[in-house]
Amino acid sequence: MNSSIFKTANGFSLIEIIITLAIIAILSSYALPSFSRLLSRNQQHSVLFKLFGHHQLARSEAIKRNQSIILCKSSNARQCNPAANWHEGWIIFADTDNNRQINGTESLIYSYQGQNHSLSVSYRGFGSHNYIRYYPDGRSSTNGTFVLCSRDDSVSAKSLIISRTGRARMDTKNASGAPLVCP
Repeated sequence: MNSSIFKTANGFSLIEIIITLAIIAILSSYALPSFSRLLSRNQQHSVLFKLFGHHQLARSEAIKRNQSIILCKSSNARQCNPAANWHEGWIIFADTDNNRQINGTESLIYSYQGQNHSLSVSYRGFGSHNYIRYYPDGRSSTNGTFVLCSRDDSVSAKSLIISRTGRARMDTKNASGAPLVCP
């Protein structure tokens, strides 16, 4: 029989646990803003790539269907809404009657409901800032620049530049090569 009934405990004291938690809290306070900025930039890239892909989709559908296709801002993912903001979403539809509004005879090709309200998406171009029309030859109705800015990090703006030929490209500068400015 073992004469030692009591064994020594191998644990941490309360003071050691409190000091460890304090160190973790201090290190987290430095890492959290960087992590938040990283998440914000990832969301910005995600919306930029969606917008780029949807422009490509609208252009290719115009060529494939041999008719005008509209990409317009929409707050409800069903109708064009000039009062909406681009970050709220957009729709793509075949505009057979050339009125820039979807009606019962026109087909909705795609709708995107915006999900990130910490991101601003603005469009600067010639003509309307509410829609872009793609013609059957692939040209766009306007040239312009979409600027995507995170409300958390206005320094890292991204752009999607649309040319009159219908070509879209992503950049960190505007069409003339100057640094982007968030609105």
